[in-house]
Amino acid sequence: MNYLKARLGLVASVILLSISACTSNQPFDRRGWNDGDGIDFPRRNLMVDDLLEKYKFKGMKYKNVVGLLHEPDRFSDDSTSFHYELIRKMNVLDTVKTKNLVFWWNKKDSVISDVKVVEKEYPKKEIKK
Repeated sequence: MNYLKARLGLVASVILLSISACTSNQPFDRRGWNDGDGIDFPRRNLMVDDLLEKYKFKGMKYKNVVGLLHEPDRFSDDSTSFHYELIRKMNVLDTVKTKNLVFWWNKKDSVISDVKVVEKEYPKKEIKK
């Protein structure tokens, strides 16, 4: 009977640890940064706080950022910034929320001037009948 209780306790502990590991911050891992399917990167949001603590991006060259994080997901229309997607929530075809790690840079000398996590919620679109 004690053996069964011990095994049950062990299984419950493993499940709780797994759940907490999936929802808490994780240390930055260069390989894990791009884990995902190319559209969704589930570990990035968990790593971003550690990444920003460990690396001082202001003053860093663009090529060093790309060497660490790989190619950005997008560039702004005016090419004054680029970003890495942390979260994208969709409602069928429409984006309802994004969270990105955004880098602003001086394109002439490729030096990072600022970096921030930017969240945006989009208004719901009405469906025409």
